[in-house]
Amino acid sequence: MRTNAQVKKYEAEWKAVEDHITKGLPASALEAVKKIYTRAKTEKQDAQLVKAIVYMTQLQQENREDNPAQRIREIEKEIGESKEPVNSLLNSYLAGIYQQYFAMNRYKLYNRTNTSDFKKDDVATWTIDDFHKKISALYLLSLNNKALLQKTKLASYDAIIVKGNARTLRPTLYDLLAHQALGYFKNDERDISK
Repeated sequence: MRTNAQVKKYEAEWKAVEDHITKGLPASALEAVKKIYTRAKTEKQDAQLVKAIVYMTQLQQENREDNPAQRIREIEKEIGESKEPVNSLLNSYLAGIYQQYFAMNRYKLYNRTNTSDFKKDDVATWTIDDFHKKISALYLLSLNNKALLQKTKLASYDAIIVKGNARTLRPTLYDLLAHQALGYFKNDERDISK
C-alpha cells in the first residue's frame, strides 16, 4: 500500500476541467484530465489517479465508437499496472461499468442462449450468465485484500467519494467496497437464468 503522506487535491486543475465541461469542450477537458493523471501517477496520489481514470473514461464516451469495449480494456490495463488499494477501487469501478453495459443492453441479452467452446473476447457477444459471472468476480476481487482495505481510512480518498451522512457506517475502504458489492449481490436478477 502506498501511504500518501500528504494528500493533494489538485483543486485548480479540477476546476479547469469542470470549466471545460461546462463550456461544452470535452476534448479540452480530456487533455486537462490526462495531465492530472500523469501528475497523480508521478506523485503517487491514488485518489486523484482513480478520479482521473474515471473522468477520462467518461469523457471519451462521446468521442469514439465502440466505447464500452475500449473503456473496459483501458480499465483492465490500469488494473494490471496498479497496486493496492487502487487495484481494488478499479475492480469495483469496472464491475459497475459491466453492470451499466448489462442494464443498457438487457433487452437484447434475454434472447441469447449460452454458448460453449466460444471465445468471448467481445462483450457484445456475451450472455446474461457471462455478465453476471464477470461482475461477481470483479466485486469479489475488489474485496480480496481485506486486511489492507480495513486499515485504509476514507479520509485520503475524499476526492472520489460522494459524501453522505453515513461516513460512520462505512469508515474504511473495505466497508465502502463491500457496500458496493452487496448492492449487486442482493439483486435477484443475477440468478434469473438458473
